[in-house]
Amino acid sequence: MPTVGINLNEVVEKPRLPGGQAFTFHINEAELGMAKQPNKRTERIEALVKCKLFPLEPEWNDRVVYHTWSLAPGALESDSAVISIKKFFQVVGYKFNPDGSFSTEDLLTLRFIGEAGYKEGSNFPNLAKVVAGA
Repeated sequence: MPTVGINLNEVVEKPRLPGGQAFTFHINEAELGMAKQPNKRTERIEALVKCKLFPLEPEWNDRVVYHTWSLAPGALESDSAVISIKKFFQVVGYKFNPDGSFSTEDLLTLRFIGEAGYKEGSNFPNLAKVVAGA
């Protein structure tokens, strides 16, 4: 039986991004897309904005938090900045266009204070809280 030529004793694991701790995040990527499944309320496939968030703190800036804001009516009406991109814009102080539109490119200019969290059984961090603009 072949032996794999790697010394696992020399591997140093990277710690997880701490949950419940405030970080200054930068949105590095923002892409408009479509949901995979129809929305249960509208029965339509709704648009969404997929983002990659990076902590600006030097010891954590090699980590990434993936976050998606749905543009479905129910999500937009939420009072949570984690769920509603409209509420997110209000919390971080971003002024969208007078006609209510925004550009995904504008998201790349935003910095905000937020917290990461983890779903039970997952090692992938999620955006758990949006505190303020930075």
